[in-house]
Formats: sequence, structure tokens, C-alpha cells
Amino acid sequence: MLRLSRRSLLGSLPAFGAAMALSGRLNAAPPDGQTVTFLHFNDIYEISPREGRGGFAPLMTLLKAERAKASQSITTFGGDLLSPSLLSGVLKGAQMVDLMNAVGVDIAVPGNHEYDFGAGIAVERFAASKFPWIAANVFTQDAATIAPGLAASGVRQIGDYKIGFFGLLTPEAAKLTFGARDYVFRPPVEVAREQVRALREAGAEMVVALTHLDIADDLRVARQVRGIDLILGGHDHDPITYLESGTLVFKAGVDGYWLGAVDVNLRRVATKDGQKVVATPLAWRLTATDGVAADPAIETKVAAYNAELDRSMAIAIGVTKTELDSRRDTVRAKEAAIGNLITDAMRALVDADAAITNGGGIRANRLYEPGTQLTRKDVITELPFGNVVMLLSLTGTQIRAALENGVSQVAEKAGRFPQVSNIRFSYDLTRERGQRITEISIAGNPLDERRTYKVAVPDFLQVGGDGYTVLKEGKVLIDASGATLLANAVIAYIEARKEVAPVVEGRIVEQH
Repeated sequence: MLRLSRRSLLGSLPAFGAAMALSGRLNAAPPDGQTVTFLHFNDIYEISPREGRGGFAPLMTLLKAERAKASQSITTFGGDLLSPSLLSGVLKGAQMVDLMNAVGVDIAVPGNHEYDFGAGIAVERFAASKFPWIAANVFTQDAATIAPGLAASGVRQIGDYKIGFFGLLTPEAAKLTFGARDYVFRPPVEVAREQVRALREAGAEMVVALTHLDIADDLRVARQVRGIDLILGGHDHDPITYLESGTLVFKAGVDGYWLGAVDVNLRRVATKDGQKVVATPLAWRLTATDGVAADPAIETKVAAYNAELDRSMAIAIGVTKTELDSRRDTVRAKEAAIGNLITDAMRALVDADAAITNGGGIRANRLYEPGTQLTRKDVITELPFGNVVMLLSLTGTQIRAALENGVSQVAEKAGRFPQVSNIRFSYDLTRERGQRITEISIAGNPLDERRTYKVAVPDFLQVGGDGYTVLKEGKVLIDASGATLLANAVIAYIEARKEVAPVVEGRIVEQH
């Protein structure tokens, strides 16, 4: 049991056993009125448990248990569903909507990943959902019409009370995914004020904001907008409860590791002008899916989709017209055609000026002859770590330092050796480490140490992996939470072209 003061933040929580829950309570239940239980989860990408955690089938078991206990309940989702995962790369998120329909979601806000496959696919998936998607601040380019497939808000009759919901999607979505760049995003606080007023005028007796914002923006909305009784959020991947200015902000982690539940008491009280409804959050809890038995019906669906993924791995996605060499001694010591292919796909994905990846992340250790039909399994075998493609703003000085790190252990065949796109550089191993780079150009022009460049990198490097600590200093333009799987980026790149023909072309030159 956790008792919250006015402000209390919980994040990066450890896994809890199946019978354990993190919970909080403000006060004892009032003697009258009605209690509504809001069942909430957000940011779910994988359909199966990972290391015993998450997955739709255990989540359904917890949903059924909570629904059985509640006098009234509603199930909400805080965004990020359609991508990224290997299976979503194949089915474009169709399996996620099918499973959300099956577990009985009532209302959802879109996340930035809903637009990873383009606005058209997003609209198709919204239409296939048996529940509405709401986002009041996402507009078409005329800034007058809510984006296709979405509603701004809605009012639900739950028991004896009318509960109003409105949605907010982070304006950063326009930077995080190309599919959202056709839309206009209005400021969350401004829109929230409008929605509270409109919902109250429409008869809503309680107002819930369903958001896909980072925690700082959620707290800003709670502080600056009166009349919101509860904020159920997403985007942050940590389980969070925060009481701000009398409004409970609640997020349930990632990938179904936890099911969130908030019990709210609604009761009518007399005022000098008649009556008003008071909404009091009585208790909240985060129950882990660790060790929870799978719901049989949902598990059957999940197993069928996993079998489909297995079959799809063998499907050819394109042909290489040139030899690809992913052998360890190649990718960790010199320019490799397969490294050029991978980094070109990264750069194209996020429209970067350049791309860098580490040779040690290319793992199959094999030779593909010209004319080889490439499969999804080939790409996954080459890129098995689940890295995503981030976009950074780096100075020329930082790019030089990154490349110096990359050639600092060439003799040892260290995994940090850089494979690059739209970069050409020369290095001299007779020089001291940190001073080996002799020449660098980007897009055919000499590197400008003072200029900033947009550079695509795997998230492993951005956090300092393989010695790339300088990348932590760069400004993040697309973060890991908004990024696409590297393997999916390469698969899509090959699929779109049908034939690829990368060659060693002098991007990396060792001087002797």
C-alpha cells in the first residue's frame, strides 16, 4: 500500500509476482454514490510475453478478474500499438487491432507509432477497431478538421453517470514518424481547456483526459487546466502515478507488463445552485502479469499469429545483385557492402544527412552470393538485437569523435568499427588513437566541425554502447520510444526496391 502526498512519482519499477500489485489510496470509500473502475494499459508492442512478462493472454486474465470485481468498469488504452515489432513489420499492425478487439478495449488515444506505416494504414486500423480512437489536437492541414479515423472526444453513460473523454497526442509525433507529418498538432493545454468546457456543456459529470504525452506535458495539463478529474496516459514506458493539483495522472508501463486500475467514486452533492458530481479517486493499483496464467482464447489467437510470423520469415523480400559479406573479419575491419545497405536503409528511413552503425551489430557471419534471394529471416539473423533507429543532431566535432572511436580498436576486430552512409572518411592506424581520422566528408563536402548534421544511429550507440559515449551529447530528434526497429527498416528498404546492389565504393579508406 502506498499513500501519496500531493506529489509522488513512481518509475522504473521492478517486476512484481503475479499476486502482487503496487497500489495507492487517498481515503476510505464514501458511503454513497457509484464506483467506476478504469482499467488501463499503454504502449504495447509485443503480443507474447518476454522473459515471462507481458503479453495479451496474461493481460486478458487480469482484465477478466478486475471486471468481475468491479461494479462498473471501462477499459482504456494510452497509445502506441501498431508498431514496432517484427510481426507488425509483416502485418502492419493488423494483429494488434484484432487482439485489442478481442480483449475488449472500450476507448483509445493514438500514439505516435500508430502512424509508422503511413496515415493510410493508420486510418484502416482505426476503422477496423471496435472501439473509438480519440485525439482532439490532431488536425488535417486546414487545421479545421480532426484527422481521419479519429474523434475529438466522447461521452459515455456508465451506470448513473455521464463520463466525458477527450484525447491528446504529443505534437512530437510529427517529428517522430513520417506518417504524422501531414497533420497539424495544436498545443495540448489549449485544446484541453476547450475540451473540458465542451464536455461539461454536453452533460459530462466527470472528465477524463486520455493522453499520449510525456509526463512533463501531462503534469502541465493537470496544473493549467481546471476540470479534469483523471488523466490516463501513455508514451512514457514506466509505470507512473502522480497526484498533481488534485488530478491523478496514471500510466501503466509498457508491453502489458502491468495492468493498471483506478477506482473512482462518483456521487452527487447538493450545492446552492442545485447539484454537482464529485469524482474521487479512491484507490489505484498496478498488477504485474508475471506468472499469470494465459487466457485460453487469447492464447490461441496469439499462437496463430506467431505461427504466421514463423512462416513469413522464409518469404523472399528481394534479391541482392551483388555479393554481401557479413563475416566478422569484414564488418569489423573495413567497409562492407552489407554495412552500406544497412546504413543506407537507416538514412532513408529518417531522412538523415548521414548514418552510422557498429559492425559488431551485424551478426550472421556469412557470404551471400550475387543473385541470392533475401528473406526476412536473413535480415533478422543479421540484426538480431532489436535495436531501433534514432535520429540525432550532431556537430561535425561530435561526428569526428564518433568515427575516431570507431577506428580506435581496428586491430582487435572490435564491434565498434563504423559502417556508414553518406559519409566518406580516411584513417591511418599508425597514428595515436583519437587522432587517426585524416579526412571526412558528408554528402561530398568536407566536414564542417561547427555545423550540425542529422545522423541516424542505433539506440545501442546513442546510449554509449561500443564506446560511442559522444553520441549521448547529441540532441535527440527521434528517440527510442518513437523509433522503428532497425531490422524492419532494412526489410522495408529491400521490399520497396525488390533488387539491391550495394558495393564497396570507398566510403572507408585505410591509409598505408
